[in-house]
Amino acid sequence: MASRHGMLARAALVALPLLLAGAAARADAVDDLNADFHQTYEAARTHLFAAQRAAVPLLVNRFDQIALYRPGIDQPEIFNVDQTAFNRVRSVAHSAAALYLRLVPFGLGQLDAARLDWLAGFERRLTAAETETAAKAGLSAEQRAAELGLLAEVRRFTQRIRQRGEIDQPLLDEYRDAVRPGIARCFHIAAAAQLDQFRAQLDRWRAAYPTLAWDRALGLVMATHQPRRLYLQRQLFDWLLRDDPEREDRVVVAETLTGTPPLEQGVSPEAMRLLSAVMLDKVLAEGVLGDPLALQSDALGPAAQEIIRSWPPP
Repeated sequence: MASRHGMLARAALVALPLLLAGAAARADAVDDLNADFHQTYEAARTHLFAAQRAAVPLLVNRFDQIALYRPGIDQPEIFNVDQTAFNRVRSVAHSAAALYLRLVPFGLGQLDAARLDWLAGFERRLTAAETETAAKAGLSAEQRAAELGLLAEVRRFTQRIRQRGEIDQPLLDEYRDAVRPGIARCFHIAAAAQLDQFRAQLDRWRAAYPTLAWDRALGLVMATHQPRRLYLQRQLFDWLLRDDPEREDRVVVAETLTGTPPLEQGVSPEAMRLLSAVMLDKVLAEGVLGDPLALQSDALGPAAQEIIRSWPPP
């Protein structure tokens, strides 16, 4: 009997590696299919993007820069926006936010000595900014009036709060209502200053290269997380290339966690890869799933919605 058990044990030891090898082979075979997908995807992505780059112009935006890549030409033409007007009105609008930030997060009610000291210094800086703005050469009448109006409003509330020595919600509500129109005017000036320059340069490029396939051009916008919605440059590209931000047929936003280097140093390879992947995903999604937008969200999303809807409330 012992001999029989020994024979069975030896047989099991022989068979076990074979079974494990068979299981590994089956797992490897499935993995091989996934490898096939990744290899064919990369080959298709590279091929499709190369064909697009050879046929249509590519516009790339990084903050205050736009680069034009003409078909088949690696070296871009780069345009830099004059940020002088933007920088000024941005700083003036920030003054309204600075007052709020120095007060509210630290609590309403009686102000401590540190905040009172800050208010006194801030009031002096606002007065100096008003004096400088009134005498500043080169400002349009619209910009000067917008800056002076907002600075004066912020200074008046700064003085009022300092003299009271306390802050409450009704006064904050009054402050918000007083400064919002001035902030909006500053934002409008800043937006117009950038859009007018960008549009003029795009018009120059289209006039200089009228034979390019502008009706099929692609756009790549590199932006940080905060302005991804209603991003000025993205709206500009969507207008120019007649795209819908929900579809991203021709304009793709590459969201970054940190700033990107100037376009003179080249476009991030990751951003270019994203653009090419989105273009391929549309082809793949329409051909296999019947919807060109299916791969612009999580592929498991519809199934997840169906499953979670079936769950009882938590």
